[in-house]
Amino acid sequence: TKKEVVQCMGSFQDGVAEKCVDYFQRYRRSAHVTPKSYLSFIQGYKATYKEKHAEVKTLANRMNTGLEKLKEASESVATLSKELEVKEKELQVANEKADMVLKEVTVKAQAAEKVKAEVQKVKDKAQAIVDSISADKAIAEEKLEAAKPALEEAEAALKQFPKDTINEEVVELLNPYFEMVDYNIETAKRVCGNVSGLCSWTKAMAAFFSINKEVLPLKANLAVQENRLATAMVDLQKAQAELDDKQAELDFVQAEYEKAMREKQTLLDDAERCRHKMQTASSLISGLAGEKERWTEQSKEFAAQTKRLVGDVLLATAFLSYSGPFNQEFRNLLLNDWQKEMKTRKIPFGNNLNLTEMLIDAPTISEWNLQGLPNDDLSIQNGIIATKAARYPLLIDPQTQGKIWIKNKETKNELQVT
Repeated sequence: TKKEVVQCMGSFQDGVAEKCVDYFQRYRRSAHVTPKSYLSFIQGYKATYKEKHAEVKTLANRMNTGLEKLKEASESVATLSKELEVKEKELQVANEKADMVLKEVTVKAQAAEKVKAEVQKVKDKAQAIVDSISADKAIAEEKLEAAKPALEEAEAALKQFPKDTINEEVVELLNPYFEMVDYNIETAKRVCGNVSGLCSWTKAMAAFFSINKEVLPLKANLAVQENRLATAMVDLQKAQAELDDKQAELDFVQAEYEKAMREKQTLLDDAERCRHKMQTASSLISGLAGEKERWTEQSKEFAAQTKRLVGDVLLATAFLSYSGPFNQEFRNLLLNDWQKEMKTRKIPFGNNLNLTEMLIDAPTISEWNLQGLPNDDLSIQNGIIATKAARYPLLIDPQTQGKIWIKNKETKNELQVT
């Protein structure tokens, strides 16, 4: 192909030389081609081919990247779908485990509550005993405190008369004489100290016996209640130990349940993230379904365009290098001759190639129009040749349209046009 391109470029040079003669004979306007024209043609071809090849390659890479991303998204959806299926199964197992542990927690909690109620009963019973003992003890202490003076008096008298045999019958027999004894004690003190001491001791012992008669049952009852309390406290300790065991079991099961719930929540979060990713990828694929088809076709077109680029650039650079001196009619004749030559040499090119679109973009053309360049095809072609040709053009501008355009276009560069 390279050899054919080189020979084709030589044919273009010769053909243009022949068209210069025809152009002079018909319009009496001279146009010439020189070896420098041919060298400019070669240099222009090399630069334009490199530029256009890079443009097409960039666009093709972008398109292929988009298609690759769509492919990756499709593969990702398939992978995520399988992953989500696995996670949903794991989540089902986690739900069953959590439900099973929850049932065990409920059973343990009920057992603990039952034991707790029993412990509370034992506590209430022990507290009732404590309250009863406290009341009895208070009464006994009060009685003992009341008997304390009589006891001290009896103990003092006892030091003089160590006789400790006294009972309820004796006290009852002595009661009628106690009033008389109170009177006689004063007399006895003056007559006989021993007799008065005996009387005092007898009276004190009788009083102490009367009080102690009430206190002793209280002491006995207090001892019984304390024994009951000790038994109740032993029962309470056993019940409390059983409650502690039940609570420990409940705490362990509760911890297992919380762990199961955390595992379940982790699986839920993972499944939700997986579902979200899958939905996002699916939405992307769905939204770009039409674009995928277009991109696929466009990718194929880029491949074909790259193959045609040899001929398209050959036509474009020939246009820039040779068509400037000619009018629209001869430019079209030249283009037809070039296409025939390329077909003969089997150099690929686009059948519907638009040289204007290939060499310049629409925004630039609009900007030129605002700067004063007419919007007809010949004027646009002249603008392309003036700005992109390898050699400086000679402008024949009887209506000064080209001059106005150049002045406006180059104002920012401070170009002086006379």
